[in-house]
Amino acid sequence: MKRPSLFSAGAFSLWLLLPLLAFTTPARGQVKIEGGARITAGATGGAGGWTITGTDPIEIRWGGEVVTAYQTGADNPKPFFYPLIGPTGENVTRHWPMKEGVAHEETDHVHHRSMWFGFGKVNGLDFWHEPGSKGKEGSRFGKTVHTGLKGMQISGANQSLTFHTTTDWVAVDGGQKICQDKRSFTLQHRDDGGFALDATFTIEATEGDVLFEDDKEGAFALRVMPTLRVKGEVAKGTMTNSAGQAGADVWGKRANWVDYSGPDSKGAVFGIAMFDHPTNFRNPSWWHARDYGLFAVNPFGQGKFEKGAAPDAGNYTIKNGESLTLRYRVLFHAGMGEAEKLNAEFKAFAGE
Repeated sequence: MKRPSLFSAGAFSLWLLLPLLAFTTPARGQVKIEGGARITAGATGGAGGWTITGTDPIEIRWGGEVVTAYQTGADNPKPFFYPLIGPTGENVTRHWPMKEGVAHEETDHVHHRSMWFGFGKVNGLDFWHEPGSKGKEGSRFGKTVHTGLKGMQISGANQSLTFHTTTDWVAVDGGQKICQDKRSFTLQHRDDGGFALDATFTIEATEGDVLFEDDKEGAFALRVMPTLRVKGEVAKGTMTNSAGQAGADVWGKRANWVDYSGPDSKGAVFGIAMFDHPTNFRNPSWWHARDYGLFAVNPFGQGKFEKGAAPDAGNYTIKNGESLTLRYRVLFHAGMGEAEKLNAEFKAFAGE
């Protein structure tokens, strides 16, 4: 299912600025503007362009077709993107646990919710797993809580869409706030029918120092659909990185990008590539990327990933009142991921 060409719509620009006042959850299907006003129809880039509506979830369409939704509900253990519709028209991430009974899907790792951001050890709390995660009984869990949609923009001849959110990191037991973050997401339609999603996370130490302890469990992650996996029932995918490694050898290595490519359920070939921006802390980052379908970039796991490294080599403390910003790009592309094209994409991303 190929979406309309990037240039099928005329140039359109819209900016909605939402003052940073107290957030209250509006009715489903409405976009909250802080201070009381609401936009019930959301924001649109015109026929063939982007549309964004709602708050739970925040639903994003291209040419009238759903591309993704940012799931923000209070019942969720974290905000996450689901579905994610790739250039072939299929959801490219695992449906479970959001949707039961999909053929050939494994039901392991309940915390692998399509595409999300989290980490395993933050001030002694686990913001990666969830209560109910197998083997994690007795752990002290954290939860990331969406606290507001703070602005959106649809702009330019390239029809890009940007929206901004805020998130609190809190303890599941007692609700103590550990820190907060600001998130910006930009989607750009591509001529092959796919899209790029740029994600910026700014973690702010508002409640005291924030210690990220060395751990493999993190940080910006996807769980891919069954056929895209390298290993498992119906798996026909490949996994490669910018350093030339492939398959299981990608795990724990440093690279500017990692790509999963292969067929969808009907045999149409596509891929997902994730890029670590060169200005990021500890670039090129390590990758918690598994052949069974987990796909994550992790700048805090050096001691777990590198043989001979000190167990706490990946530790990092954000001092009270300071922040850490991480930038990533996820490219949902038609066809197999080719190193030359992916290196060019990384170079373009690096220049932005």
